Amino acid sequence: MSKPRQSFVARTSRRAAFVLTLGLVIGWAWGQSSGGLPPKTQHAHLTALSTSPLHAALAPGSSLVAVLPDTQIYALKHPELFRAQTAFLAENAFRLDIRYAIHLGDIVHENTETEWRVAEAALQRLHGVVPLAIVPGNHDYGEGGLANTRDTPLNQHLSFTRAAAMPTFAEAFEGGHLENTAHLFSIGRHAFVLLALEWGPRDEVLSWANQVMRRYPERLGILATHAYLDHDDRRQDQSDPHRDQRHNPHSYPTPGRVNDGEEIWQKLVRHHRFVLTLSGHVLGDGTGHLVSRTDVGTECHQILANYQTQSRGGDAFMRLLEFLQDSRTVRVLAYSPARDQLISSPDQSFVFTLP
Repeated sequence: MSKPRQSFVARTSRRAAFVLTLGLVIGWAWGQSSGGLPPKTQHAHLTALSTSPLHAALAPGSSLVAVLPDTQIYALKHPELFRAQTAFLAENAFRLDIRYAIHLGDIVHENTETEWRVAEAALQRLHGVVPLAIVPGNHDYGEGGLANTRDTPLNQHLSFTRAAAMPTFAEAFEGGHLENTAHLFSIGRHAFVLLALEWGPRDEVLSWANQVMRRYPERLGILATHAYLDHDDRRQDQSDPHRDQRHNPHSYPTPGRVNDGEEIWQKLVRHHRFVLTLSGHVLGDGTGHLVSRTDVGTECHQILANYQTQSRGGDAFMRLLEFLQDSRTVRVLAYSPARDQLISSPDQSFVFTLP
């Protein structure tokens, strides 16, 4: 397991001073030493952003966390949409104060080398600009993406060393592997621990995740994993004989002990100060929202987002979590940089509050 790293706030403050001293407006304050954008490229995109519906929707002084679910069809057929997502995040990281990008898995579809090269090229745009937490989905395992093994090319195409060098990176379940990682960051008065866990996390992974949460009892928890919530606003639960179990991890040939949403809740989430879970994977309308109270009293908002059934595998839609300046209010938005469009329906645009 990697050792916890220096606080994000301390690193950011030093880097901000360095950036201001040199006047490098393109090397923003994430404490990274590379990844700046050419001034003309950034300026052109920001000029366009000023007329975007997203610009009008965002509150002054807010911060964003971007959530990328199920990019598999982009990797297979529409690489331009994958690039559009990460280019938007990289080019607007400073102006929109994008604190984190979280990929919810099913990075690729058929788990081929060609698809992984597409994903690698797109996700590298974030390096040194926006910290990234990423988890594998079922399509990221096994030949043809059949999830019949725990082997994934994820670690060959995205650098663990580079990820672990981020000041927000805390530790990993297994050194050299990105499947299960912990991250520390702050927005406003809230400090968060973000757990990014594998598809159908094994019992030993959940045991490690519990240890991480106990190490940071003062922080609010965020869980990202590929499969957790169904589109009927209920946690996946293989013990319920009346439920459609097609998307439950127990219905896949993944070896070893897997855990579904209800099991993750019972074994991990309910015992700590979790305020948010993020998952994808499930089809139907690809949305879900469940609020449950943990044993320690926090309201945990469990959110599903998956756009892959829309045209072109999702039209580059992503979830944006907007943290307002009051340090309590979080607005959930659905935005596509390819279409420059927001979805305004109640299941795609809503508000919740933090403690």
